[in-house]
Amino acid sequence: MKNSRAFTPFAPFPIPPGSVPSTPGIQAPPGVGPGGGLPPGITPPPPQLLGTFQQLSQSPALAQNFVFQQPTQGAVSFAAGCQNRWTIIVTRTFNVFLMFVTSTNPFGFTQGFIFPTYSFGRFPSSVILWYTCF
Repeated sequence: MKNSRAFTPFAPFPIPPGSVPSTPGIQAPPGVGPGGGLPPGITPPPPQLLGTFQQLSQSPALAQNFVFQQPTQGAVSFAAGCQNRWTIIVTRTFNVFLMFVTSTNPFGFTQGFIFPTYSFGRFPSSVILWYTCF
């Protein structure tokens, strides 16, 4: 398991609760959209990840406490090493996502399929505060 937390100053990039992050004008891959179901070749998230995700997504305060209790691995602002893996992502505004990461770039976007709808989503990598991938 890989855990990382960023420690750089940041002006929050708000992601409204309950929304799927995306970038206007950038289309999802063909055949992928909101509620598209589990894409071919992607296995469902592991049960141990689902339990952690459900606990953290219940409350921003719980997510905040959890993140600050985790050991750090330096300043990180993207899901390094998590491509093609299920990843719990906590943003700097303490939104929690369970995502199958398809690509990540420290100077661009992290994108992938977001549980539970498996909708394709993307958001700026700079909004990531903490992540862990399996």
